[in-house]
Amino acid sequence: MTTTTTTKKRRLNGEGSVYRNGTGWRGQLALGSARLSFSGKTKSDVIRQMAEARTDYNRGKLVFKSSVTVIEWVTVWLEKRKKPKLEEQSYIRLKALYDNHLLPAIGDCPLQDLTRELLEEKYAEIFKVKIGKDYKETTYAHSTVNALSSSFKECLAYAVTKKILIENPHEGVELHKLRPPKKVGAHTREDQKKIVEFTKNNGSLYWIYYLLIATGMRFGEAAALTWDDVDLNARTIHICKTSVELHGSPHIQDHPKTSAGNRTIAISDSVAAFLKMVKESQAPDLNYRNLVMPNTRYNIISAANTRKRWQRVCAILGIEYQGVHALRHTWATRAFEEGIDVKTVSAMLGHKNVITTMNIYQDVLPDYREKAVKKLDALL
Repeated sequence: MTTTTTTKKRRLNGEGSVYRNGTGWRGQLALGSARLSFSGKTKSDVIRQMAEARTDYNRGKLVFKSSVTVIEWVTVWLEKRKKPKLEEQSYIRLKALYDNHLLPAIGDCPLQDLTRELLEEKYAEIFKVKIGKDYKETTYAHSTVNALSSSFKECLAYAVTKKILIENPHEGVELHKLRPPKKVGAHTREDQKKIVEFTKNNGSLYWIYYLLIATGMRFGEAAALTWDDVDLNARTIHICKTSVELHGSPHIQDHPKTSAGNRTIAISDSVAAFLKMVKESQAPDLNYRNLVMPNTRYNIISAANTRKRWQRVCAILGIEYQGVHALRHTWATRAFEEGIDVKTVSAMLGHKNVITTMNIYQDVLPDYREKAVKKLDALL
């Protein structure tokens, strides 16, 4: 008599189990602390799915199903990753960018449901107004659209590192045709003469405009300037801080907009004489912040009041209003027209590098180069 013993084959640890489930097949697999389920019409189909999952897990590419929404992830990313690294004003602006544009459109969407096509569609909806079958361009600046898209791409890349996403759905996203960046606004020489004459000779409310057009400083730098930063004998101004506004209230930040913004600029004799007049007109006992350009109460001048007053000045002088920042551009444009080299202008403006200056003033530089060529030609 022969006895046959059948030994049941045991699956190795990590192989999981596959079993029939009604008319189909089902499999279960434990990977790390998670237990995954698979289903298919055939046993081989389920085994294949399990093998692929195991391979992805070993390569660190397996992403478990998550119900995290866009708004939940953006909130975590902003609080944990961005807030500790940004100045308060920069963080407020970044959060507002999401709150006002992106989150109302896709905040409730599960993060893992995002695709390149969906993002392109939503960006088009966010930054354009749909009228009938056509989209109408909005007034959103080129910088606003780019800032949001590049920031969200970074946000999603962080989700990849945390294994919530397999890959970044923002890769390859193409934005709709954007409104071209605004060209640099600079006042003509004739208008500049009007501005200099009026702002220099009509009282302290207008002096900051003269300082801006005479030095090329940013408004925030001029608003934060103290007399400790000014050396009238050496004819220099040390720019080392800036004024920022948090919730509508101006504060002095102990460093400029960028690292390159920390600089010392030379001033002309006429600007030095102007600053001497300004200093002599102030009451040192009241100017408790030692500000060069305070408001009438010797406090930090606000951007909003400065802008409103500048609109009135432009109306009085009968010149086109281009914003306070145009005074800085006017200074730089005149510098190029007078033959000052781009490296020097870049350093005076406090730009990070010469390329930044060349990109901003690309419409001015061709004229500057043409004049330089003519000067060289005269030597031949």
